[in-house]
Amino acid sequence: MEVLYKRCCGIDIHKNMMVACVFSSVRKKEIRQFSTMTEDILQLVSWLKETGCEMAAMESTGSYWKPLYNIFEEEHIPIMVVNAQHIVRPHFNPTADRAVAAY
Repeated sequence: MEVLYKRCCGIDIHKNMMVACVFSSVRKKEIRQFSTMTEDILQLVSWLKETGCEMAAMESTGSYWKPLYNIFEEEHIPIMVVNAQHIVRPHFNPTADRAVAAY
């Protein structure tokens, strides 16, 4: 499979928290958890800028993605909002947010 982005981030977002996983190589990933409050979203933005993240992606879960998307747009962080039904992924424990963000 062709690598499109050398550094990218997957975000699993919920009502009160989100888990972000930054991939910087095939075998290296870093996972962090944030609240969905504006201050924490800005911390996530800072972290992504520090890591040199080229693209972020998150599921379009209800309306939880909207504040995050708006801040990413303001901060010029490229982000994709994807339909969860269009993603083929292994079966995870529904509470395994780290695994979902990493996938």
